[in-house]
Amino acid sequence: MAPPPKRPNPFDKRTTSVGPDKEFRQIGFALPKFYMRVLEGEAAFLKQRRSQILEMLVLRKAGLLRVERVPSAPKYRVKRDELLEVERYIWHCRTEIKEHLDRLRERMGAIPPRTWVMLALNEWIGLPSGVGDLK
Repeated sequence: MAPPPKRPNPFDKRTTSVGPDKEFRQIGFALPKFYMRVLEGEAAFLKQRRSQILEMLVLRKAGLLRVERVPSAPKYRVKRDELLEVERYIWHCRTEIKEHLDRLRERMGAIPPRTWVMLALNEWIGLPSGVGDLK
């Protein structure tokens, strides 16, 4: 008798298929280039997709996941022009994550997803009061 097939790791970049039993939602927003750079840098450092980083931040903020950033993680410095130029991002997230995100946004005064992502990334990289002095 053959052993059962291995289950795919949901965090493996090579397994991105979406089965019919899963529901996903799209959330589109324009992020300043600095935050796109942070999101891409964190995704590369953690060997995850950008959407997985955002999902982790939602679960962390909702109190469903306890995770802390390691001291060896990248540090980021912002340039003024990186806050003025924006890039469009479409986040494909699971319906349950969207529901958690909506509740988190509502608790903060119904802020837009873009604002929530920027605040969550600031907090994650250790800049909860914002990016500080601009060069």
